[in-house]
Amino acid sequence: MRCLIAPALALVLGIGHAVAADPAPKTFDPKDPISAVMTPVTLLRSNDFKGFYELMPAEDKAKAETEWKASQAKAAAGGDMGDQGQMAEFNAFLAKCLAPNAVETLYGEAEPQLADIDPQAVSQQLQMFSGMIPMMAMQQGGQQDPQKQQFVTALGGMMLGASQWILTAGLDDKAKLRQAITHLVAGAKGLGVKEVKELQALPLDQFLGRLGPVVKEMKAAAAIYDIQADPFLDSVKATAQGDGNERTLAVAFTAFGKPYTLPVKVELKDGHWVVSQKNAKAMSMGPMGGMGNDPAMPLDPK
Repeated sequence: MRCLIAPALALVLGIGHAVAADPAPKTFDPKDPISAVMTPVTLLRSNDFKGFYELMPAEDKAKAETEWKASQAKAAAGGDMGDQGQMAEFNAFLAKCLAPNAVETLYGEAEPQLADIDPQAVSQQLQMFSGMIPMMAMQQGGQQDPQKQQFVTALGGMMLGASQWILTAGLDDKAKLRQAITHLVAGAKGLGVKEVKELQALPLDQFLGRLGPVVKEMKAAAAIYDIQADPFLDSVKATAQGDGNERTLAVAFTAFGKPYTLPVKVELKDGHWVVSQKNAKAMSMGPMGGMGNDPAMPLDPK
């Protein structure tokens, strides 16, 4: 399930602007190794999470379905798919979003917190973290792994880019906040439910279908803070290297106005090329970095 939810969460970063029509997703031959990266990218570009699910290898698709049904059974037995406290908070938040005065209510709650935002301080923290990344990688022997070296270099560069972006993003701007909340409310309404349990009861493909309109709003919303999700996705290109059932892609993209290229390992599975779990070691920064074990494509705000 994380392979389906993570792309959605990766885009829910901010709030704001008019929503453009979804482009028709470009199709890639599943027998072409680059499809392992480019198909998810193009489906994410068109906000088609259900389509992503339908194109998964049979084994992965069955596993996702089994995990979803197990979560539904747990919920039906009186449990929740996640932490009950978090579910209660989400239900309360959803209720506010569905209320007639949603924007004013949420703005009234959020506006006083703008005074606590210090873009300069956050920028300095990001710069400091970018310098720590190589040290964390070295502690794990990253200097001996070419793939990890490239990932570390790219991540450090993007952190530096983010440190400059945040100085001009306007995170403490009241007008942007109001616009942000407007789209946040629209995104919440796009779920088409009043409580989390209604989402829990949906078949997996229908649940994924509900994510599209929500992420569409969040993308547009993020643009108000100059987080340009779709232009980033449009910048992603991949070329295949090697032979056999395991290949390495050179995945190029533009982040914060600078070009990057990362090696991504892919493998043939059930007639489909998929991103290999072997990338997890290179893309994980371990306990200090908190990057986890799921390889994820970086998101460009510019």
